[in-house]
Amino acid sequence: MTIKIYKGGLTKNIYIIMVNVLYLTLIPFKLILFVILLIIGIFLLKNTNGDGNIKNLVIIFFKIIVQFLLSYDIDISIEDYNKYMRYLYSDEKFICVFNHISALDGFLLLSTFPKMGIVLNKQKCFDYIGYDDDANNKTGSIFVNVYKKSNVTNKIKETIYNRERGKSVLFISPTYALPDTEDNISKFIKKGAFVSKSKILPIIIKYEDYSIIYNCEHENVLEGIFKLFLFENYKIKIAVGDMIDPDENESIEEYKERVYDIMNEQYKEM
Repeated sequence: MTIKIYKGGLTKNIYIIMVNVLYLTLIPFKLILFVILLIIGIFLLKNTNGDGNIKNLVIIFFKIIVQFLLSYDIDISIEDYNKYMRYLYSDEKFICVFNHISALDGFLLLSTFPKMGIVLNKQKCFDYIGYDDDANNKTGSIFVNVYKKSNVTNKIKETIYNRERGKSVLFISPTYALPDTEDNISKFIKKGAFVSKSKILPIIIKYEDYSIIYNCEHENVLEGIFKLFLFENYKIKIAVGDMIDPDENESIEEYKERVYDIMNEQYKEM
C-alpha cells in the first residue's frame, strides 16, 4: 500500500512538472502573439472611422489581451461601472485620476472603461508597433514628451472643458512608483491633474500582491515583461470613487493631498 501511494505521488509530481515546463515554453509564443495582436489592433484603430466603432474595437481588443492572453481577472462592481457610465454620458467637466504602479495598468483600464483616453509619456517603443499621434488622438489620449516642452497642462485643461457628453474621458496618474508599503497607494508627485482645479473621479487599482510588479532593483526589463505572462487567474480589483469637487480656498498642493488621502482610504477598504 505504501509503495502504491508513493508511485501515485511520484506520477502526480512528474505530471505537474511537465505541465509547468510546457506552460513556461509557451510564454515566448504568448509574448509574440501579444505583440502581433497589439500591432493589428493599432492598425485597425488607425483605419476605423466613427466614434462608436473605435469604442467597441478598443474594448474588445484589450479584453482579449488582458482576460485571455494574459489571464487576469478584473473585479469591478456593477455599481462602480454604472457610476462611470453615468458621468461619461453627463455634462460634467471632470478628469479621472488613478494610482499607477504597473505597465499593465493601461491595458486594465482600456479593457474596462469605454471611451477613455490617457495622459501618457511618449516612448520610443511606440514607434515599433505603429502607435503614433493618429492612433493616440483616436483614443482621446495626450502624449507627454519628456524631452520637449509641449504645453501638456493647457492640453489637459482644454480636453476637460471641451469634452462633450459621451465623448472620451481623460485619465491621468500623478505618480508611477511603488509605495513604501502595500497598505497605501504611492504618493502623488505630479500636479498636472490638479492645476486646472477640475472635478476628479477617482479610479483605484489594487493588485492581489506586488509579485507581478516590475522591480528595477532586482530584475531587468525583459524579466519584468516575461513575468506578466506567468500568472493564471490573477485577481485585480478596480473601484470608482465618488466625484471630488475642488475647493476655491485651497491651493493646488492642498487639493492634491486631499485627493490622495481620499483615494488612499478607499484603497485600504478594497
